Amino acid sequence: MTAQKKRTQINVRLDELELEKVKYSADILGLSVGQYVKHVVTKSPLVEPKFTPDYQKKAIRQLVGIANNLNQLTRLSHINGTDSTQQAINQLRKEVDLLWQQLAK
Repeated sequence: MTAQKKRTQINVRLDELELEKVKYSADILGLSVGQYVKHVVTKSPLVEPKFTPDYQKKAIRQLVGIANNLNQLTRLSHINGTDSTQQAINQLRKEVDLLWQQLAK
């Protein structure tokens, strides 16, 4: 069984601190920098995202809406006082709590 010839090269730019970290890690494992990087890239488990891209977009839209509502309520409370906006603030708090519960799943 013959090994496939490696034809693809990947270039990565690192700052000095990042390069020192890679060199140090490679040295600890007794590997060259190239061998170490190849090992990390090919052997590291993939981390599955907690949320789908669609859910992330939905959550961001909800957060933006909540932030806009909060800004409007803040302006309103400065004009009319906090008593008139208390019910809206309570509703907003419930929406934030619900979103936190969804994100914590």
